[in-house]
Amino acid sequence: MTGGIPSAAPRRHPPRPKVFGIGLSRTGTRSLTAALRTLGFDIVHYPSDPATYRTLLAGTGRFPLLADHDGITDISVVPYYEELDLDWPGAKFILTVREEQDWLRSCATHWTRPVDSKTDLGEGYPDMQRFLRAAVYGCHEFNPERFARVHRRHVEQVLRHFAGRNDDLLVLDIVGGDGYERLAPFLGREIPDHPFPNVNRPSPAQDRP
Repeated sequence: MTGGIPSAAPRRHPPRPKVFGIGLSRTGTRSLTAALRTLGFDIVHYPSDPATYRTLLAGTGRFPLLADHDGITDISVVPYYEELDLDWPGAKFILTVREEQDWLRSCATHWTRPVDSKTDLGEGYPDMQRFLRAAVYGCHEFNPERFARVHRRHVEQVLRHFAGRNDDLLVLDIVGGDGYERLAPFLGREIPDHPFPNVNRPSPAQDRP
């Protein structure tokens, strides 16, 4: 208080919403994660810790890591976007998409590494990845016909679930060129003055896993 005039109360910023990237793997989920972090969101890409795996098995949207982080991306949350929508009012959902044939080629390359060889990513990682692949694709190995059906069905179901809710869902084609000019306004952030990240960008020879 100065000269009898009360000091201005500190400005309170609204809490950051939870943010979930619910696009299938190989649709730019790593690039989305990097972009969200640039915009100030503490996002976890494809978590593989034991608590997350237990939550997946329980079929709920209450991932313990959300107590300390702003959101999750990739297929860890793909089967649970409806639960997350119920459990986290005001959350923002980003559906990354990709041209189907281009996506299938990327998946074919990515799925060449056997799941059992991925113990370097965590002791329980292979079991969790097998669970998620079964939950999302209905199989453990790459099957182009099945993958194409899953891709189409997932996009259709997400759009149906969020119909009329443009403030809650953003469809983003990162591989096709969408970037901060669409992502930042959706999240109430200023557009950064540097390029959108391209993580795991394919080389002319192949799309790296």
